[in-house]
Amino acid sequence: MVDLNYAKLPADRHVTLWVGPSGGTTLGITDVDEPLPAELNNTGGTSGVINASKAVSWNDFDLGTQASETNNEPSLADAGSYVEFGQANFGGGISYWLPEAFEDASNTLSNVYQLTKEKYHLVDVAMRVDGDTLTSEPAANGDFVSVYRLQSGADQNPFTPGESKRRTVTYSPRGDFSHYTVVGDHAITAIAPGSFADGDKGRIRASQQGRDRTYALRFSTSSASRIVVDPGGFYEVPAGATGTAVVTITDPGTGDTVTVNVAAP
Repeated sequence: MVDLNYAKLPADRHVTLWVGPSGGTTLGITDVDEPLPAELNNTGGTSGVINASKAVSWNDFDLGTQASETNNEPSLADAGSYVEFGQANFGGGISYWLPEAFEDASNTLSNVYQLTKEKYHLVDVAMRVDGDTLTSEPAANGDFVSVYRLQSGADQNPFTPGESKRRTVTYSPRGDFSHYTVVGDHAITAIAPGSFADGDKGRIRASQQGRDRTYALRFSTSSASRIVVDPGGFYEVPAGATGTAVVTITDPGTGDTVTVNVAAP
C-alpha cells in the first residue's frame, strides 16, 4: 500500500496573479500556451504585465477554469451515454483594492487600476498556484500557471462607507486559455525505456522545463503493429511484433515535438 504523505499548504501568499494588456507582438502574453518569464515579469518594461497579487482581495475572487459544456449527441454506433466536451468555460470576478492616489506610478494598486479601469477591455491574466511558491517570487522557467485571454465587464463596488474600498470586475472569455501550462520554452524531453520487448506494457513520459507534462502531450506511433501508444503515453508491444517504429510526442498548443525510436526486437 502506498502512503501518500502530502503537506497541506495555506492558500494565502501562494496564489500569484499577473494582469496585462492583451494583443500585439510585445504587449501582454503573446502565446497563452507558452508564457515566458520575461513577459510575466515585464522585463525591460515591454509587456506591461503587472504582478497584481497585492491589489486583489480574496473577497469576490472567483477567477478560474470552470467545467466545460458537454454535448450528448451520440452516433448510431455510440452508447446512449456518450458525451463529448463542448465549449470551454473560463473567467470570473476579480476584486481590486482602490488606490488612495489614482495616478501614482510608484504604487501597484494605482498601476493595476489604470490597467483595468476601462470597461470591455481585453486583458491577459496568468494565475500561478504551484506548491510553496510565494506571490513575491517572480515568474521562472518551469512554473505552472493558467493563462486566460479575457474581456472585462462592468464594475461593481460592493463596499459601503466604513468598509474596504474595492471594485469587482467580471471577466468573460475573449479568446484562448491554457490550463496549468508551464512557463518557458516548451521543448520536450522524452523519458522512455531503453528497449521495447515483445509483450511489454508501460508508459513513456515526457517533461518540459523539468516538469512532468505527460498528461498534456499527445502521443502517436508510426507503426501500430510494432508498438501501440495510447493517450497519456501508455504503450503495449503486440505479441510477435517485428520491425521498427517511431513514437512522436507533440505539444498541441505550441507544436513542439520529440521522437522516440523503437528498434527492432
